[in-house]
Amino acid sequence: MIRLLLLALLPVAICVDPEVTIKDTNPATKELPDGTKQIVINKNKDAYLTCVVHNKQADTEVEWRLVSDGFSFTISVGQDSKDPFRYQVDQPSAISWRLKVQNVQVWASNSRYVCQVLIGDKKYARDERTIRVVDPPKILDLLTDSDMTIEEGNPLALRCNATGVPFPKVKWQRLAGGLLPSGGAEHADFTMNMGLATPSHRGAYKCIAQNDAGKDTRIVVINVVFKPRVVQRRRIVSQAVGYRTDLECTAAGYPIPQESEFIWTKLGKPVTGSNYKVTYIQGASDRVFSKLTIYNVQLSDFGLYSCTASNIKGDSTPAQIELKQSNTPSPDSTGQIRSGAGILSVSITTILTLLLVCLLQKM
Repeated sequence: MIRLLLLALLPVAICVDPEVTIKDTNPATKELPDGTKQIVINKNKDAYLTCVVHNKQADTEVEWRLVSDGFSFTISVGQDSKDPFRYQVDQPSAISWRLKVQNVQVWASNSRYVCQVLIGDKKYARDERTIRVVDPPKILDLLTDSDMTIEEGNPLALRCNATGVPFPKVKWQRLAGGLLPSGGAEHADFTMNMGLATPSHRGAYKCIAQNDAGKDTRIVVINVVFKPRVVQRRRIVSQAVGYRTDLECTAAGYPIPQESEFIWTKLGKPVTGSNYKVTYIQGASDRVFSKLTIYNVQLSDFGLYSCTASNIKGDSTPAQIELKQSNTPSPDSTGQIRSGAGILSVSITTILTLLLVCLLQKM
């Protein structure tokens, strides 16, 4: 009786359905909130999917299939690939079949790769993975602006176009944390219209194209051609006869005014002579600094001075500085009181120190 029972149960034990599981994928599998098991891979990379089958019957084959856009076709049966240039199948162990999808392209995105084994009339044990193909952004040279020089008053706009999967988001920023002409820190669009060019538009701007696969950046430097603007450090300077003084002006312009294009005049005539020295210093942001030093101020030196800068766009409006006579000497731009003959060269700190010593001696 027991023997008959064992013989009855034997076919049931033999005919256990196969178990199919896809394991060890590269890139790794991520499960989405809707239950989809997804592999995210960069374009042109290879994907690996290993299918492990337990309880496979000897007369059945492991089949890999591709389901995409409503179409389904066989990739391989066993290790026999139907398209060996695109798909390869090997068998790392007796119960595993590893699929290599070579050089994955964007067209294969959201395709389902199914490993299955027949268990009955049109019935299969199966497991599947969805491959999502991404492509890092690439900024397009022909459709993106490069460094430019534009004249003041002309329309100004910056373009930045990029490709990528998913389609990248593009934004503009100003380097060094500066605000954009619109007033914000970022401009989220492919094109940034800036209105009519002004000197305030000068500088470096960064285009950032970004998606799930990465980002690409491009820096565009804008130069605005404009006539120099000149400002004086102090409009009125006072000094006593016989002492040294400095008159100072700063100019901004592009092209940057050169030393020979920075002119000091008094009553419309250039300031010349051994008693005068002009210092020229080029700074940042298209700015230049000029200082007129009068070593030994005389009565004839008092009056109205003008500093003017020029470039290819023309001459600036003169900045005027009036040198007035004073009964007491004043420090020059270095903070020192210096006579033209070099007799007195005492800093304000030294004077204060001497006064303090005198007070201490009287106590």
